[in-house]
Amino acid sequence: MNKNIQRTSIAGVMMATALFFGSVDALALPRAEINRSIQPKRAASHLTTVRETIPPFAFAKFCANQSDQCDVRGGQAPISMTKERRLLLQSINAQVNRDIRYTDDPSDKDLWRAGVSAGDCDDYALTKRQRLLDVGWPSSALRVATARTEEGVGHAVLVVSTVEGDFVLDNRTNVMKPWYAARLQWIKIQSQDDPRKWLTF
Repeated sequence: MNKNIQRTSIAGVMMATALFFGSVDALALPRAEINRSIQPKRAASHLTTVRETIPPFAFAKFCANQSDQCDVRGGQAPISMTKERRLLLQSINAQVNRDIRYTDDPSDKDLWRAGVSAGDCDDYALTKRQRLLDVGWPSSALRVATARTEEGVGHAVLVVSTVEGDFVLDNRTNVMKPWYAARLQWIKIQSQDDPRKWLTF
């Protein structure tokens, strides 16, 4: 082969290769962008509700018997999760979990009560809510919610709403968790505006 032709062919291949890889680099995302695009989407820090719904029947009876527990208290001021407040929530969660002996309701009755020595999940949630109301927390930040566990069992917990997010106080654990880490399928929750009203997810 003629040396000039050979040089021209090699130069052409090198130029084509450079152009090809240059075009790939131009289209390629920076490594940071690639990493960001494959990261799982972070859950919202607050639960999102859809519309008003019917309160649980047992809760309506609870309000009839203990109406002071269902009034708006403390206004609508948002709560910030300070170190002191976090410690208080963790302490009350653990205390109530220890103080109440778990007992299922009779098969023909669903009883919701606060301040009891024995009861089921809704009694734990209402008692925690009562204790926090008694030390000055606003009702808008303390909402009982119903849900289903991973096993499909009906459950109730207290959801504490703060500027930083919604946190769950659950009788199954002394660890306070963000709502998305509670492993629950959410059903309905008290309204922040009016404890007697409930919202669905």
